[in-house]
Amino acid sequence: MKFFINIGVRWLEINWDFELNTIGLGCTILAWMVLAFWLWRTYNAQQIEERPDLWKVMITVFIGFFSFSLNLPLFDEVLSLAVLPLGVWILYGILKRNERWQAYRKYAWIGFLGNYILFGAAVLSIGLSGLIYPKDEIQTYLADVSKVELISIHPSGKEVDLNITKLEESLVSFEREHANVVQWYEEIREQKWPTEENKEPEKAQEKFPYLLTGVKAKAGKNVQVYIEFDGKGLLVTTEERQYYFRSNTASFLKERGSEE
Repeated sequence: MKFFINIGVRWLEINWDFELNTIGLGCTILAWMVLAFWLWRTYNAQQIEERPDLWKVMITVFIGFFSFSLNLPLFDEVLSLAVLPLGVWILYGILKRNERWQAYRKYAWIGFLGNYILFGAAVLSIGLSGLIYPKDEIQTYLADVSKVELISIHPSGKEVDLNITKLEESLVSFEREHANVVQWYEEIREQKWPTEENKEPEKAQEKFPYLLTGVKAKAGKNVQVYIEFDGKGLLVTTEERQYYFRSNTASFLKERGSEE
């Protein structure tokens, strides 16, 4: 468990990496505006002679944010959901002694319930990001390939060139598939250490011996794109995870010197 107050900062940081903070920041600002309006309405509805000092109200709301929370895996992310109002309990223990609890109670609960407003903003941010930048579409990560270059990063890679025109035409045919990392490892291991007797070890063929540089993704996301040895598979690596895309069309790689 951890303090739920961290969720606002955490989601601001995550969305900065994913969408240049446009969607995440917008949802976070909206959440804080709703919280500020709620606080303003509550403060002004209270009679003047009963209102606490504004700076004390702000501190009360801040402390009210603290809570024990549960980490919930949602939409390929981990969100924190407030469960126990730790800050409210702390304020109650302090303020009930001098009979000021009734004046500050509503502000303490505004702080705690504000966690759910921020939680809703995080969920909204993920939903909007999924609609605008779908993770299952290769165009999200390869929005502009006009200036990409091919680099061989493994000795098993052949001397090939990149057919940019064919790559652009074939992008629509790529579909996301399950990345069976265990199976890939076993295939390489069997090449290095054959199980059949009297069979000499072979030079292992790297699954992704090429790297595509100069890729521009939607919203400026930093990605690395590795190309499968047959030119029909792409392994997209972001800071959070990897995505494997496969096409059944002709390869966009051509042997060096070929006129194709």
